[in-house]
Amino acid sequence: MKHLPLLFLIGFLFCSCKTENKTSSADETYSVYYFHPTARCESCINIENFTKELIETKYSKSPAMIYKAINIEDRENEHFRKDYGLKFSSVVLSKTKNGKEEKFKLLDSIWSYSENKEGFLKYADFEIQAFIK
Repeated sequence: MKHLPLLFLIGFLFCSCKTENKTSSADETYSVYYFHPTARCESCINIENFTKELIETKYSKSPAMIYKAINIEDRENEHFRKDYGLKFSSVVLSKTKNGKEEKFKLLDSIWSYSENKEGFLKYADFEIQAFIK
């Protein structure tokens, strides 16, 4: 009986934290898309590999961060060209809240780093960090 107020406080804090985390991850999602055509050059493959590596190593513990490679030549994906103004292989960041896209950003400079893994990882990470703030 003496420790009842302490147990109540601990229980309250535990429940509050659990609910807060559940709400934020369920409502808000960040996606990193790598869009590509069917035929890809070495630079295109590098961009895909560098992007995937960054997400899997730095952001893998974030359930609200999703990586997905999408072939824009597949009929069901052709709309992405118009949606994001794609002309060639591209990386796009997207924020979705409550099932609707709130904003997106096309990473314009990825081609400058397609042969420079370290530079690519720094550039993409900087852009992701700025985007999720």
